[in-house]
Amino acid sequence: MKAETLTIIGLDRIGVSVGLALHEAKAELLVVGHDKEREVARKAQEMGAVDRVEWNLINAAAAADILVLSVPLAELENMLQVIGDDVKPHALVVDLAGLKGPALQWADKHLLRGHYVGASPVLAAAVLEDGGQTARADLFKQSVFCLAPSAKAESKAVETAVNLGLILGATPFFLDPYEFDSLVQGVEVAPGLLGAAMFRAVTQSPGWRDILRFAGRPFAQVTGLMDDADLASLAFHDQAATLRWLDAALEELKVVRRWVADGDAENLKLFLDDLLVQRDRWLKERVENDWDEKVETPDLSTMSIGSQLFGLGRLGDRLGGKDKKKKES
Repeated sequence: MKAETLTIIGLDRIGVSVGLALHEAKAELLVVGHDKEREVARKAQEMGAVDRVEWNLINAAAAADILVLSVPLAELENMLQVIGDDVKPHALVVDLAGLKGPALQWADKHLLRGHYVGASPVLAAAVLEDGGQTARADLFKQSVFCLAPSAKAESKAVETAVNLGLILGATPFFLDPYEFDSLVQGVEVAPGLLGAAMFRAVTQSPGWRDILRFAGRPFAQVTGLMDDADLASLAFHDQAATLRWLDAALEELKVVRRWVADGDAENLKLFLDDLLVQRDRWLKERVENDWDEKVETPDLSTMSIGSQLFGLGRLGDRLGGKDKKKKES
């Protein structure tokens, strides 16, 4: 079946960027948008991210051949409960929430129709350092599109999710949802909490208004990490992992504090120089995007966007090859 309607529920930066990317790719799809904030939805339509807005959540979900959920983790389970019996039987449901393990469990429990594939875009190095929050059509270019399909999802639906990532400009990457969630605690949750602690420390200091008056980009970048609607709930998802990462960071801070207290500039400089080398190497790898595990990229130039999403082609044959062989035998 050819995809005709793609619905985006949640028109935040990620959701709007999905719509902009699809329109830039001249997707042969009707892109429908829904957001609980009407003004947000209206602006998304003005930007050209969606072709029309559907104010009713159930109607928005029921219309979709491909349903993209870009909502906070705290809202996801309730949303799946509300729409779970209304999505089309063949629909692909792609969830972009911060954690994949709980989302997968909720989808298996509440999504009575459709095919669920958890996804998490890991944005490219250039986007990581731009400091912006603006939606853009090229947001996913050179990114990694992490995928965690439900065991119930048919191979054709998984292929559709893979091709969606490719159309957005990202490299698909299959992962274990629970291993991914544990890593999220270290690279998103702990940094966000440390940023919050830094902001709190400054605002509790005498003359904090003067301090903030002259605070620049470094302070804005560090404390901006706490600007995540899911940060509190993510912190408690896996308390052991959160505490492990926080304890590790605190131990490193103790070492740095000792060097500063002792006036040990040599060790502190060596420490920072080494870390800068490692960080530059990491950013270079992210720019090159040359990882060991990759999904074979099909030739998309010979197909329309709708065919790319729901047509099997070489990639679909590869994903569904085992099932085909079983049937033939």
